Amino acid sequence: MQNFFNFCFESEFYIKIAISCAIVQQGFYFLLNNIEVNFITQVLLYWLVGSISFYGIGILIEKGIKSNDILKDKLTARVKKVKNQPFPSFTLKGIIIGEIKAFISVLIILYLAPEVHRGNSLILNIGWFLMRIVAADFCFYVAHRLFHTKTWQKIHLKHHEFRDSSSFVAGHKSFLEYIIVTITDILPIFIFGYDITQICAWSIIGNAYNLEGHSSLSIFFIPSDFHDLHHSCFSGNYGIHGFWDRVFNTLNSPTKKRGIMFPVSLIEYRVIKSSNSIDIPIASTVDITMESIE
Repeated sequence: MQNFFNFCFESEFYIKIAISCAIVQQGFYFLLNNIEVNFITQVLLYWLVGSISFYGIGILIEKGIKSNDILKDKLTARVKKVKNQPFPSFTLKGIIIGEIKAFISVLIILYLAPEVHRGNSLILNIGWFLMRIVAADFCFYVAHRLFHTKTWQKIHLKHHEFRDSSSFVAGHKSFLEYIIVTITDILPIFIFGYDITQICAWSIIGNAYNLEGHSSLSIFFIPSDFHDLHHSCFSGNYGIHGFWDRVFNTLNSPTKKRGIMFPVSLIEYRVIKSSNSIDIPIASTVDITMESIE
């Protein structure tokens, strides 16, 4: 039973990503369907969508959600406490360099990747995004696990300067790590091809789960301490979520946040609670009652 719920819990993440991306893709399709989008326009659109969503979602989490103590406590399921750290401040130079890297990455990706027009079928798009997130998670798992070997460790140390976590730590990495992680993220695009409406939707949702994963909050996609545990322990939880870590036995089990945003955890909790109640022998209940009467 536990293995079944674990599988459902980790599959829930993939399904959320696929459905969320497909919904956002519908919006881009509606906007771009009757417009001829040439290569340069695609590059600018993909770059702007990625940059605006990264800073916009990050600021919303850090300055919006985290500034509300009640909301912050409600969305936190962190178990392992770490010492608070000051996070890297934004500088004009840093933002400019970051945007130049992002623009060059987008240019190379769209120049090399095969373009495929898939239309507006919701079911087909959900299937495409589902395959993409499973493949992207596997590619990231392999690269991230290599980063924790002695040979590759130095590349990854900049990202691990922070044991405490903030959304924008997601972008705090060395230049070489940035290149490698970008390659792992785009490999599925070369496998499955891309449609500009799909790739823009993926950019927004990808930024959302990446920023949430580093935020120490359980908002919608990822348990709050899945990546926290990785930063605290410097091992385990190498994937985006726990599926491939469970397959390869590197999972450091996170706290499963229960609630409407994480329905599998809520159902699991109620089933286990119900089972425990049923397992209590009736005689024991009577004995306790009689003792309390006496």
